[in-house]
Amino acid sequence: MNKKILLPLLCSIALMGCDDASETIDKAQNAANQAVDSMQSKLESMDFKELNLDQFDGAVGSASEFAESINEALNADYTNPKALTEIQEHIANAYSCLVEASSESNAEKLLNKVMSKITNEDAQSLIEKGVESAKEMQECVM
Repeated sequence: MNKKILLPLLCSIALMGCDDASETIDKAQNAANQAVDSMQSKLESMDFKELNLDQFDGAVGSASEFAESINEALNADYTNPKALTEIQEHIANAYSCLVEASSESNAEKLLNKVMSKITNEDAQSLIEKGVESAKEMQECVM
């Protein structure tokens, strides 16, 4: 009898985690798209000789990579210390790359939006540790 109740309950919990992760990814992608739109609107006044086109792809790619690392944190096995360390390193690197591709203030804005939506305290702690590690990194590695 308990097994019949346990399986749907576990499935429901897993689906709620997926919804949170999907929302986080969508928000990160929207933020990256807004950054690209803002940059494109500035193109008209810029000298194209000085323009580095790689920065546009980098911001979107970095935001997507950061969203993926957040998704990993939301779906982490918190009983596996090795997996948590790997996720924290992924978050640190992705955040570092996001800062490098856009700016620290843009990355912080995105981080604050993401953190305001996450209700899992373990995930919040893991993300915060990853961001702190990112501040100590010299450069991003993609």
